[in-house]
Amino acid sequence: MIRREMVINRRLSGMMFLSILVLLVLVSAGACARNDSVTSVSISMPDRSIEAGEEFNLEVRVDTDTACRGAQCALSFDPALMKCDSVAEGSFFKDWADDNGCSTLVVPQPTIDNDQGQVSVVGIAVMGGSGGGVKGSGVLCTYHFTALADGTAAPTLSDVVVADESGQAIPDVEVKN
Repeated sequence: MIRREMVINRRLSGMMFLSILVLLVLVSAGACARNDSVTSVSISMPDRSIEAGEEFNLEVRVDTDTACRGAQCALSFDPALMKCDSVAEGSFFKDWADDNGCSTLVVPQPTIDNDQGQVSVVGIAVMGGSGGGVKGSGVLCTYHFTALADGTAAPTLSDVVVADESGQAIPDVEVKN
């Protein structure tokens, strides 16, 4: 009788172990599938060689295969080489919001510090609607600059966050400066 209970207990333990193993494999596979998602934020500037007095635009582009509803970034640049004149919302979230009965909100409004060569964090979020989010590629925001001297512009992004449709930060966003 005791031996029979031991055999039953071993079988139950084996089945529990197998069930846990299958669960771990399934969770792992789901995690791997999520990690295959690619989201990047990059600077797009046609020509990084600039000449004094030249006005030019720098776009921050988002490329994602995850439905998202918001993003933010800050920008640094060489204040001896260029000055930022303004920042404008791009079409990436705005177009999707307009097509889906939503609106966008730019918050906080960016602060431009041309003495330090910095533009504070600018965030753009989709407000309202019944869910979902934008996928694909597009312009998050556009920085308008004037070159102060001849040289090669090397602006850098920081504080980059892209939020999925539930408002959670997408992990491992690739930043390309």
